[in-house]
Order: sequence, then C-alpha cells, then structure tokens
Amino acid sequence: MAITDTTVLTDTIPVVIEEARFTEQFKEVISNIAWRVTKGVRRGSTVNLPYWGTVTANTLVEGIDMVTPQAMQDTSVEFTPVEVGAQILLTDNLVEDDQEDVIRAAGRILGDAMVAKKEQDLAGQFGDGTNTMGGTNVTLTLGHLAAAWADLSGVPLANGGPAPKPYAAVHHPFTLLDIVDVFTPTVAGGTTPLPAVGMGIAEEVLRNYTVGRVFGMPVFESGNIPIDASDDANGVVLAAGRGGGLVLATAREWDIKPQRDESLRATELNVVGRYDVGEYLASWLVTLTNDALAPA
Repeated sequence: MAITDTTVLTDTIPVVIEEARFTEQFKEVISNIAWRVTKGVRRGSTVNLPYWGTVTANTLVEGIDMVTPQAMQDTSVEFTPVEVGAQILLTDNLVEDDQEDVIRAAGRILGDAMVAKKEQDLAGQFGDGTNTMGGTNVTLTLGHLAAAWADLSGVPLANGGPAPKPYAAVHHPFTLLDIVDVFTPTVAGGTTPLPAVGMGIAEEVLRNYTVGRVFGMPVFESGNIPIDASDDANGVVLAAGRGGGLVLATAREWDIKPQRDESLRATELNVVGRYDVGEYLASWLVTLTNDALAPA
C-alpha cells in the first residue's frame, strides 16, 4: 500500500529557520573600575601620569640655621596606546540572500569582540600586583579580601603611599563561589557556615547570588579573567576609579566603519580602537591567586 509521508514530499516541506541568537558575552566590568584617561588629539603618542615624591621633616635646634634643603622629585608613569581591531568581510550575495540582517549582526559581533579584548587586556594586569594573597589551588577566603584591604591601606611611602579609596575586588565567577558558600547553606538542612555574619548579607546572597559588598568594597565577577592550566585564576583588590591603580589610557574610541570593495563585490566592516592598559602603581593592586576549578 502506497503511503505518502514526509520522506516522499521532501521538496515541498519548508525548512524553518528561527532568528539567529548571538553568543552571550561576559559583561563589561573591569574597564568601569579602571582609571580611564583619554589622550587628546595632537598631544603626542604617549599618556604620561606623573606623581610627586616626598621630603623628610627634621627636628630643629633653636638658633641653628637649616642648611640641608631637600630637592623635590617627580616620577612619570607612561602609557603608549596601540591600535586594536577586527574585520568581517561580507559578500553582496550573502547580504542579499541571508534571512538575517547580517550587516547589523556583524556590527554587534565586532563590538562584542572589542569589549572582550579590552576586558581581557585589563584582566591580564591582575597578576602584576606588588603583593599576592592566596596561591596555587588555594580557596579564596574573606581573610584574603580583608588582608588585601589592609595591604592597600598600609603601602609604605617608598612604594607610593597608602592606596586611595575606594577599593574594589574582582575575581572569576568560579572563584567567587567559595565566598558565596561562606554566607549561605550549601548542604540540605545545613546552617550558614558563618553564623557571625549579619543576616542581611546572607539573605542578599541567597536572594540574588551576589556578594555585593564586603569590608566596604564592591565585589565584582568577570568571566574574562583567564584560568590557567592548574585551574587557578588571578583576581585583584585594587584602588578603583580615577587616581587608582589600574589605568586604561585611550587615544581613540573604537568605531565600526564600512568599506566597499567593488572588484570583490563585498563590504568590509572594520572596527579599530587605540588604547593601552597598565598599572599606575603596582603596589595599589593586590593580586588574588586562587582556585578557579569549574563547579561540579
């Protein structure tokens, strides 16, 4: 008996393609707590952030002239912005035939790539702090955060003096889970592992899965922090914002510009920006090297 089914009428059954989704990206976090400096046009190729040194006051003796004047000193921290970019080439046939607005999609993808690159470059500085808390396969603790705060507050004058507030902490989500576990029950029927903590903090963590603030500083997570072969990651506690320890020096904000290639019958989408990242003072960053093994 002849049966007409979907294996027979293959040419008249449409293929349904849903709207394409974008790959989810990690949020822009680190650049928002960096010291953002903009280099003006025709102002040279570098950004220089100088700071003054100190002098020492001495006990004086009545009737004796001061004969040992001290010289002022200045030191400049230099940043040299470089170009960063990406390109997508779209043929005319593709633009005409694809059901999606591929030019719009390409623009968003290029923008996401620039944000990720900048965040990853900034995260790459986290291992450069003068002091380090934790170590290989060491679980992040509240003690590390408290010690980092104290370390920043007590930087000797010879190393730049106490880091200016506010302070902020940033680490990988896998690492911050260990701090979440401090505030919340992780075993059915269990109790809060840190009963001395005010319930407001524990309730906030339970409700929104965010540590929020500890020791007066915000705690941020960033998946753009790399994890090494030993499943460790470098986070940081730092002096945040203008005048802080981590610098993002921008000479040109990234911008997407199309360019036609008539002989190729295609459109180039080029995104280019120009910036540099680095430490203003390494002593104003405390590296947090901790275990970042994926939760299981």
